[in-house]
Amino acid sequence: MTATLFTSVLARGTTTGSTSTVLQSRDGVAKFHNRPTAANYVVEVKGEPTIITGTHYGIECTVDAKPSASDTGAGIRGGGLIGRLAATYTKTGGSLIGGYSQVCNLGTINGAGVMVAGQYSLIEDGGTYTAVSHLAGLWVDSHLTAAVSAGVKDMIYITNNGTTTFDNALFIYPGNKITNLLTIDSTDTGMVGAKVDADIALAHYRKVNVNVHGEAGWILVGFDA
Repeated sequence: MTATLFTSVLARGTTTGSTSTVLQSRDGVAKFHNRPTAANYVVEVKGEPTIITGTHYGIECTVDAKPSASDTGAGIRGGGLIGRLAATYTKTGGSLIGGYSQVCNLGTINGAGVMVAGQYSLIEDGGTYTAVSHLAGLWVDSHLTAAVSAGVKDMIYITNNGTTTFDNALFIYPGNKITNLLTIDSTDTGMVGAKVDADIALAHYRKVNVNVHGEAGWILVGFDA
């Protein structure tokens, strides 16, 4: 049995000297502190909606930014999910995940228009975009500077540990409004080889648009017939 502390905090707190994001070091309106000694959770939310239209959210979290002055650098997050291994501790198995999302069907799904996904990310319409660095439905980043002595390092890791055979690793519906399959920034020095002049004999091929180092080009997909 473990105790759960619920406190209301009004004063602004201080942050630690750590370079990692430490949400717990900041004061807020409410905090939940739980230190379980077995597999457990801090807060459980269980919903059993009976609706047949509309959308149900197990947890609704909305953050409306209202800057007190011209916002020149604030970071606004709708939610913060951080998984960390505490200092001085060692982990030799299992996993360490910042956020976990799952979809599970225990009944029957029967509809050609039903979308089933473990994660959904959306750029909603509205407002005015005068200028941005990038506008993206998904941002995958790394701040890692430590050397990883063994193992494979991936920015995106896709696995299929079930027995179902999938049609695609990626399915793209461009809607005639996506120009390139990918763009490789001109600062790259290791991903793209030198340009060479050569003839490639293909019976039939299609061109897939890409942008490499600021130069428009194609990936050729060959076909025998």
